[in-house]
Amino acid sequence: MVNIRKANVEDIPAIRRVATMAWHDTYQNIVAASTIAQFLSAAYSDERLTKRLDSSIFLVAEENNEVVGFTNFINGTELFLSAIYVIPGYQRQNIGGRLIAAGLEICNDYHELFVEVASDNETAGNFYRKNGFVLVREYEEDLFGEKVTTGLLKKKL
Repeated sequence: MVNIRKANVEDIPAIRRVATMAWHDTYQNIVAASTIAQFLSAAYSDERLTKRLDSSIFLVAEENNEVVGFTNFINGTELFLSAIYVIPGYQRQNIGGRLIAAGLEICNDYHELFVEVASDNETAGNFYRKNGFVLVREYEEDLFGEKVTTGLLKKKL
């Protein structure tokens, strides 16, 4: 059975492993391998993860004491779903939906939740639509020198 709990510093290697597996699985046909490597190195360094654990809502999903997914909410003026990843073997088991629900229980005083997703990431787009998100707008971003069309999605809470 999958347990969802607040992440801690000891989870950093497992969080990095989940992000690496999910990014390679998801983005291998969307962006260049070098872009994936640069993103993972920047976003999932020990220093960056420690800051995220200290300054935002960071939850992990674990089964048999193994982290199999995580989510990161940034709560400020607006609520933003910064990251949500589940390793490929555990996807399509509602772990992502449960991670979002657990984060929303903590951040229960917001009226909307925002997330950005690469527009070419059809799997994530379908996941978000299934979970009540709608597209607000699309725009082009520079991801380590590579142009990526990104969608901003919103869910009314």
